[in-house]
Amino acid sequence: MLKSPPFPLSIEEIDALFLSEHLGMDIHNFRYERIGADRGMLGEIYRVTIQSDIGTQEVVAKFSAQRKEALDNAKRGGTHERELRCYDELLNSTPISIPEIFACWFDEDSSEYLILQEFIVFDQSVDQIDGITIAQSKLVIEEAAAMHAHWWEHSDLVQSNWLPRLNDDRRRTNLTTVTRLGWGPLTEILDEGGLTYPEISGDRLADEIDGMLCDLSNFSSTLIHSDLRADNLLFNTSGDGVMIVDWQGCSFGPSSFDITYHMIQSLSIDDRRQYETELLDHYIISLESFGHQITSDEVHKLYRNSILYSLSIACAVPLINDVESPRVKELAFSMASRTLAALDDHDIDFGQRA
Repeated sequence: MLKSPPFPLSIEEIDALFLSEHLGMDIHNFRYERIGADRGMLGEIYRVTIQSDIGTQEVVAKFSAQRKEALDNAKRGGTHERELRCYDELLNSTPISIPEIFACWFDEDSSEYLILQEFIVFDQSVDQIDGITIAQSKLVIEEAAAMHAHWWEHSDLVQSNWLPRLNDDRRRTNLTTVTRLGWGPLTEILDEGGLTYPEISGDRLADEIDGMLCDLSNFSSTLIHSDLRADNLLFNTSGDGVMIVDWQGCSFGPSSFDITYHMIQSLSIDDRRQYETELLDHYIISLESFGHQITSDEVHKLYRNSILYSLSIACAVPLINDVESPRVKELAFSMASRTLAALDDHDIDFGQRA
């Protein structure tokens, strides 16, 4: 159950008594280390190793990011509340693999939060910048299809006042703002990498993103994650399962929105080009296996019409993360270059080529 303030706002404010109370065990001592700081995640995440009467265990403590740009982004878009309510109200009944949530808190006034959740042992060789395998992508697509089929035009989502559609004012404002403000920093990174890009202003690109969100909101909708890239996917070490984390972008939107973003941002450009049709077909088959049918024409149309969204998220990376971190720059460059390649491949023009 989602709890109210007060609660610790940083890892330094947590003590053994607090952990003992909310994890239900007598904890003698603990230590912690920051994880995921360079992966474009909207939060400060720590692996906490605890010592108790039953031995050594590990949990994850996730706080709101304290960078002003990140917190402003969360307040505009309501993203922190979305993640917490998604865990609290939706995901426990969704047929997908997620970490166990032990306790969570949210401050409506400040948008700060804390989540204590299960630590998952995962394949740490997986890296979004390198790209995942086609077999791994199919695992993600199957998980997404199970979720999409379960919540397709579900009345609980239709009536929810915290889960936005793509054309929700807060979601549109947030995405257009990060696009407008982040396009300049992103193009500086692209210039450093020698990549050409459309000659377009941040304002014009934000308008294009806004139009895309409004157009796509007219299609049948379901629960979508909106950020199904490899850095938010925990593949098990045996290679036959995946958990989806970081639900701050969850929304009520067309299912192919998830699949498009996942394929563009998690695969290398060459693999996406080679296996694009095969993976879209795999999604259609997976949806059918969970009792929902969708036409190939609709999936391919939504795929093409959703590509530009990836560029908006690429704009957000240097805006809300520490751009002095080498991996943040690499991530932004990778996300932008993959999106631009997909736009070219599908003959989508939204500005004059530089």
